[in-house]
Amino acid sequence: MVKLKSAIPILVAALFTPMPSYAIDLVGSFIAAKEVDPGYQASKSDKTATTSQAISGRLSYLPNYLYTRQQLPTLASPNLTQSITQPIFNASLAAQVGQGGPLMILAGSNFLTKTNELAQKTLSAVNQIVLATEAIKANDSQINSLESQYKGAQRKYELGQGTVTDLLDVQVKYEQAKANDLTLKANLKGAKDQFQGITGQYPSPNDFILPNKHEDFKLEPLEPTLARVEKDNPSNISARANESIAKYDIAKVSGQVLPTVSYVLQKTNYNNVISNNNGLALSIPLDANSYADTYTAYAKAQASSSTRLQTETQTKVETQKLHALVEAGLESLKIKWKATDTARLSVTANQKSYEAGVKSTTDVLIAIQTLYQARNEYALAATNQASNMMNLLLIAAEDPDQAVQKTQLFLFRK
Repeated sequence: MVKLKSAIPILVAALFTPMPSYAIDLVGSFIAAKEVDPGYQASKSDKTATTSQAISGRLSYLPNYLYTRQQLPTLASPNLTQSITQPIFNASLAAQVGQGGPLMILAGSNFLTKTNELAQKTLSAVNQIVLATEAIKANDSQINSLESQYKGAQRKYELGQGTVTDLLDVQVKYEQAKANDLTLKANLKGAKDQFQGITGQYPSPNDFILPNKHEDFKLEPLEPTLARVEKDNPSNISARANESIAKYDIAKVSGQVLPTVSYVLQKTNYNNVISNNNGLALSIPLDANSYADTYTAYAKAQASSSTRLQTETQTKVETQKLHALVEAGLESLKIKWKATDTARLSVTANQKSYEAGVKSTTDVLIAIQTLYQARNEYALAATNQASNMMNLLLIAAEDPDQAVQKTQLFLFRK
C-alpha cells in the first residue's frame, strides 16, 4: 500500500508532463505533406486506375470463357452453354494490348509530376515562413538600433549638442518599426497556418531558421542537364506516352471496321444431350460511325504529336532559364551577404560618427534602414535560390525525395 501511494505522484506527473517536441525540417514536411495532401492522395488513386487500365489492355488478347444458362417457357429443361473464344486476328484488341505499355508509363510519369508539384508547394510554404521570420528578426534589430540612436540623440540634446528635431526623427522611425512588427507577425502566423494546411503540422519558433551564410554547391553543366531533361523529364515522358496512346487509338478505331477471326470451342448441354463444336468464327462489321471515328482518332493523334513537341520545347526553355538563374544566384548570394555585412558595419560606424559630431541623425537612420533592407534582400535571395535549385533538380528528373534533401542541405545547411 505504501508503494502504491508513492507511485501515484509519479504517475500524475507523467500524465501532465508535456510530450517532447521535435524540430520540423523540409524533408519531414514533405513526408508529412504526402500523408495528408488531398491532391497527392487523389494522384495515387489515379495512378492505380491507369495501371489497372494498362493491365486490362494487355490481357485483351487472352482467351475468353463464357457460361450461359437459358430457360425459355417453351423448353422443358434449361439450355447450358460453355464457350471459349481465342482471338486470332482482331486489330482493335491488338491495339489495346499495344496501349498497355504507354498507359503503364503514363501512370508513373503523371504520378511523378504530381509528386514534384507537392515538393514545390511544400518548399513554397516553408519559404514564406523563412521570409516572415527573417523580416521580424531584421525589424527587431532595426528597433534595437533606433532605441540606441534615440538614447544617443537624447543625451546630446541634454548636453545642448542636439536638437528636438533629431529626437523626433528617430521617434518617428521607431514608431513605424513597432507598427510594422505587428504586420510582420501577422504575416508569419498566416504563413504557418498555410504550412499547417499543407502538412498537418504547426512549426515552432525554432523551425526553419536560416544560417548566417550559405555555402556554394556544384552546378552540373547545362548540356548534360538538357540531355537528361529530354530523356527523363516526367512531363516529356507523359507527352510521349499520350502520343503513343493516340496512335494506338487510330489502330483501335480502324480495327472496328476490319474483319475479325477467332477460334471458338463450344459445349452445349440440353436435356442431357451434349454437343461439342469448334471452328473459326469470321465477323465482318459494317458500321458507318466507326468509319467516321477513324478521322477523329487521326486528328487527335496529330494534336498529341504537336503537344509533345510543345512540351519538349517548354521543358528545354525552362531548364535553360533555371540553370541561368541558379548560376547567377550563386554569385548574387555572395554579393548580398557581403552587402549585409557591410551595412551592419556601416550602422556601427555612423552611430560612432554621430556621437563624435561628424554624422547627422539622418545619416544614421539611412544606415539603419539600409541594413534592414539588406537583411531582407539576402533572405529573399536565399529562398529564391532554393526554389530555383529544387525546380532545376525536379525538371531534370531528380528523385523528389533527393531533390528535397539537397534543397534542405543548401537552404538550412543540415
